[in-house]
Amino acid sequence: MRLTRTRLRGVVLAGAICVSLLAVGGSAPAATVTYPGGGSGFDDGGEGWSAGSASCTPAELLCSSEAVYDATTGRPPGSIAAKTTVTLNLVGLFKGIATWNSPQFTVPVDSITDAKVRLDHAFDPGGLVDVEPVASYEVTLSDLTSGASTTALTGALDGEDNAFTASSAPVAVVGGHTYRLTIDTETAQSTLALSLLSGTASLRFDNVGLTVQSASVGGDKGGGGSGGKGSGSLSDRRLFSLFSAGSASGPAVLKGNRLLVRVSCPAKIGHACRIAAQGLLSKRKPATGKRTVKVGEGKGKLVALSVKPRARQKLAKRKRLLVRERVSAGKARATVYKQRKLIRRG
Repeated sequence: MRLTRTRLRGVVLAGAICVSLLAVGGSAPAATVTYPGGGSGFDDGGEGWSAGSASCTPAELLCSSEAVYDATTGRPPGSIAAKTTVTLNLVGLFKGIATWNSPQFTVPVDSITDAKVRLDHAFDPGGLVDVEPVASYEVTLSDLTSGASTTALTGALDGEDNAFTASSAPVAVVGGHTYRLTIDTETAQSTLALSLLSGTASLRFDNVGLTVQSASVGGDKGGGGSGGKGSGSLSDRRLFSLFSAGSASGPAVLKGNRLLVRVSCPAKIGHACRIAAQGLLSKRKPATGKRTVKVGEGKGKLVALSVKPRARQKLAKRKRLLVRERVSAGKARATVYKQRKLIRRG
């Protein structure tokens, strides 16, 4: 009898363990992966990133710009940098540009619940500090499978941004597609030099990557449908994805002290949209006032924005402008940033 009871207790214990294992296995926790290669920390080199085009203007200045690997600086040490070096300035303004390209990577076929581009950035004005150089960057996510490109992240830095700071923004990706990240940089002089100067300004990036969170099919309860009528509630992520992919982003037109931008509400959203538009010099510096309009599904509307007095001279020299659109549709909310070509009309 004692042996029988012992065996019975063993069977019950084994069964309980099996049930527990099945419960753990059935929970299907979300997987989070960063691309390329688990994220680019640049601890051991450029990690497949390659330098693109680089130049420094105007031609009469003795200046150069280059994309280089920096093994000594980062978080932790190791980063990629866009460096602009000036050895002679004859009372003129310089502008250096440089580009970095990531290796290609493929997002596995899965139910994607979240995706974002993130990086750490820092700007060191170096020996050019007296002319108050400023730097800006734009991260583009290129879908090499479909041929589409999205401005994923932008930033503007000055001499006070010399410590590494994290920045991130949500993006829409498609499982099974191949992508590449590109970082375009610009370093420019903001104060006219009254004498000769020399030095190097460095815009650095570390811990760069596309972080993708995925789950089993059907795990995205809020936005798994097509986004049309009858597809259930619209999630914030689904709204962002549809608005980024389907919203028209034509040029911005500068006419006197007004900026005209067209906003639209993709039909696939299945709701009318409320869109608050604003022109920006950078994510932290507004160029215009805000205006909110209601746009029917599948419709567009031209919005007139008042240009701020301090931004008028800067807009007169710009070729492109960042436009922010805060969108609400039903209970979903999303914020989308898009670079637009800037056209001037009298």
